[in-house]
Amino acid sequence: MEAQTITAFLAIGSIIFIGFFGNLIFTRYRIPDVLILVALGMIIGPEVLGTMLHLVTYDTLSGIEQYRDLFLSAALVLILFDGGLNLDLRAVIQSMRLATLTTILTLILEILLVATALHFIMGVDFLLALVVGSIIGGTGEAVVIPIVKKMRIGERTKAMLIMESVVTDVIVIVVAITLMSLIAIGDFSLMAIARELAVKFVVGGLVGFAAGIAWLFVLQRLQNQPLSYMITVGALFAVAGFVEMSPIGASSAVAALAFGLAIGNRRFVKRWLTSVTLRLSSDDHIHDFHLEISFFVRTFFYVYLGLLFRFKTFEPIHLAIGIGIIAIIVIVRRFTSLMAYRVGDLEKSDADALFAMMPRGLAAAVLATMPATLLAGTSVWSPEYDQLFLNVILIVILGTTMLATILSFWTERTIDKRKRHRSRTKLAEES
Repeated sequence: MEAQTITAFLAIGSIIFIGFFGNLIFTRYRIPDVLILVALGMIIGPEVLGTMLHLVTYDTLSGIEQYRDLFLSAALVLILFDGGLNLDLRAVIQSMRLATLTTILTLILEILLVATALHFIMGVDFLLALVVGSIIGGTGEAVVIPIVKKMRIGERTKAMLIMESVVTDVIVIVVAITLMSLIAIGDFSLMAIARELAVKFVVGGLVGFAAGIAWLFVLQRLQNQPLSYMITVGALFAVAGFVEMSPIGASSAVAALAFGLAIGNRRFVKRWLTSVTLRLSSDDHIHDFHLEISFFVRTFFYVYLGLLFRFKTFEPIHLAIGIGIIAIIVIVRRFTSLMAYRVGDLEKSDADALFAMMPRGLAAAVLATMPATLLAGTSVWSPEYDQLFLNVILIVILGTTMLATILSFWTERTIDKRKRHRSRTKLAEES
């Protein structure tokens, strides 16, 4: 075995071990493992220890970049499928109205305020500023879903946060790419964006949910059969690829979520369809095995975010702009979470969780390098924007992830304090 292969094996094994112990820390102390893994990616990257210890060199990263889209797309599909498996369909329906209001309002305010700030303070063309605002406008399900699943908040609030992360990720991808395409051809049309979003969401959701329902009947026939989970993963990727094909052109992310939602709520769906409860001996096996796969994918995604950092290209102005954008996100999110608390009849801890879950992730990481590729040579683009936008987006990803980590920990501690206070009050009343 070559030395480079041995090093790669050691690195992969170490990452998995650190991810496992990070997950234990999260379970025990409610401190999310996101920052541990992102910091690990930065440390083993080429600018710190990567080149010195031959862990991850610039050549290694170049090789990874060739498969980046495949890796990130596969990670997105698996993470969203996991989100769907663990979502209560009734909680989704109950939270739909409030989730739609807070999600759309938060997204619009963030995009417009970020774009306005970049336009008037930095002199960036407003359409290009809208592109940047769109890229960092949505929360990242790769960070939100695993944190929310373990938080002690209401199921309705969990459903809202998971739905927000999924919906906004799809919206920002569609809006950002559509805006960049319209800038490149010099034709701006709101109708084109609205039509594209409708196709992505409605068609992707319908196809994914219908495929999930159909797959329930397949699983019923596969009871007690080996590899039932692997064939389910095969069906998941087949559905995700199918909806992206022409002429459908829908969202594989939404389809993956809807596919998981149908399978995760199989008893409810089957009862609704046939008045017969579906009982599968492979239920626990599917959930447990997917939990292992999801852990592996999320662990390497967080490390990959750390690998994206290029310390040598950072300038003070990049940090200042990034912090300014984070401040806008914090203000908007605080406003909409308090609004949800007032009009949505939420517990205070649930409103705090809505405020905390602001991390940017997968969509922003995927889109970060696209403006330099698609808009180079257009009238709105300047060569200085290449590193500026990439570094600012990465700062926003890390900064919002740090804040989400701190605030989710604070929310959990607050829940503990309120429980202790209620227990003391109850004991005092009884005595």
